[in-house]
Amino acid sequence: MFTRYLSHSKGHVFVVGDIHGCYSLLMQKLDKHNFDFDNDLLISVGDIIDKGPENIDCLTLLNQPWFTMIRGNHEEMCILGKTDLRIRDIHLRNGGEWFYSLPQNKQLEISTTFSQLPILIELNTCSKKIGFVHADIDSNDWDLFKKDIEQGNYHISGVQSSYQKALWGRDRIRHYCEDHETVRNIDEVYLGHTIVKEPVQLDNCFYIDIGSFWSKDLYIKKLI
Repeated sequence: MFTRYLSHSKGHVFVVGDIHGCYSLLMQKLDKHNFDFDNDLLISVGDIIDKGPENIDCLTLLNQPWFTMIRGNHEEMCILGKTDLRIRDIHLRNGGEWFYSLPQNKQLEISTTFSQLPILIELNTCSKKIGFVHADIDSNDWDLFKKDIEQGNYHISGVQSSYQKALWGRDRIRHYCEDHETVRNIDEVYLGHTIVKEPVQLDNCFYIDIGSFWSKDLYIKKLI
C-alpha cells in the first residue's frame, strides 16, 4: 500500500530534492539538464509545497506523466492538519499558510490527492534497484524497512514507527555511527528533508535537499 514500484523503459530518469513551492526554479533546472518531457521521468523525494510562492503551480506537477513523487512531511501535514490542531499549528509556522487560506473543498481535494502518495518508491532498472524515501531510513535492510512501512503509523509506547521516521526522521544523517551502515537489498537510496549545503553521501544513502527556497538552488541528478 505504501510502496510504489517503478520501471522506466524510455528516456532517462532524474531525481530532484525538496521543491518547496519553487516551480519556476524547477523548470529552469530541468531546462539546464535538457529534460525531455515526452520521454524522461522525474522522481521527487517529497515536499513539493510550502515555503516558496508557487504552491498551486507545484500541485500541477501531480498531473504530469513525466513526474512522480513520494510523500513528504509537508504533504502529510496537509493530510493531518484539518483534524489535528497541533499539526496544523506546526504547518502554519512552516510555510503552510497558503493551504489554510484555500476554500475547504479545495483543501479536501489536495489532502485526498496527497493521501494517495506512497511513502516509498522502488525503481528497478536493468542494472540497479534504487529506493526513494523522504526523511530517514531506520533499518540497514531495505526489505525489512518496506515491511515495517507497510504496517502504517502504529503506536507503541517508546517506539516510533518506520512510517513516522520515513516522513520526519533525521537520525541517520544527524547521528551517523556504526549503527548505520550500507542499506542491504538496495543499491542506492535518495532522501530529502534535511537541508545540506551540498549533496551528502553516507554509504549508499544520498541526501539531496539543498534548501531550494533559501538557497535559490535545486539539486537534480540523472540516475539512468
